[in-house]
Amino acid sequence: MTRGHRSLARAAFVAAFAPMRALALRLRPGMDVKREILAFCASHELPNAFIITAVGSVRAVKIRLANHVALLRGSTNATLEIDEQKFEICSLVGTITANGTSCHLHIALADRRGDVVGGHVLDGCIVFTTCEIVLGVASEFSFARELDAETGYDELVIARASETEERDGGDDVGRGKKGRRLRQMRAIDEERARRAETVEATAAESEPRGIFGFLANLIAPPPRVGMVERDSDGDGVDAEAENERRR
Repeated sequence: MTRGHRSLARAAFVAAFAPMRALALRLRPGMDVKREILAFCASHELPNAFIITAVGSVRAVKIRLANHVALLRGSTNATLEIDEQKFEICSLVGTITANGTSCHLHIALADRRGDVVGGHVLDGCIVFTTCEIVLGVASEFSFARELDAETGYDELVIARASETEERDGGDDVGRGKKGRRLRQMRAIDEERARRAETVEATAAESEPRGIFGFLANLIAPPPRVGMVERDSDGDGVDAEAENERRR
């Protein structure tokens, strides 16, 4: 078994025996499916969540499709938005990150003829009569989303809850995209400060010291600051020589 296969097998083993609890909620008519799920996870401060099952109906739909050009009548816009049409929820699956900061949800919907359409859930899927959802929470893990250079999207990052607590310990910037951006800016500032210190240290080491430094400055004195001016063309001009010429 290769190293990669061993890692996958271990992850599956750990996940299989991780303690799990279930929570249930019912969304009422007029509620937004995605927003209410995020709000529920945020209010309960869940470290992660995943949809075990869901059933219900919606009266308005807004989902992102996989570039289904034929359905969208030639449009390159991959968003399908339908108002005032009833759909049965045949499937609703996905994962929610810690404290409801973000989610990745897919839904399958059937219209009155039984035709089914599905895609990525966006804000705008409005409950018609009900939406009954059962969420699972694995207490050993924490979900987050970070930019994946390979896909170009924020993708799921799975970590042990203890590792997440250690990483976030003493961090006052919070979680989610805003917190991640603040941490990135902080890292950039720290890197700039580190580079500035390196430049200063290098300059200090290269400066002649002691008697050798005195002799070097005596033989080849450094240019006097403020005695070189810039003319209109940007060329360096010796100010004293120019003044002597004018006299």
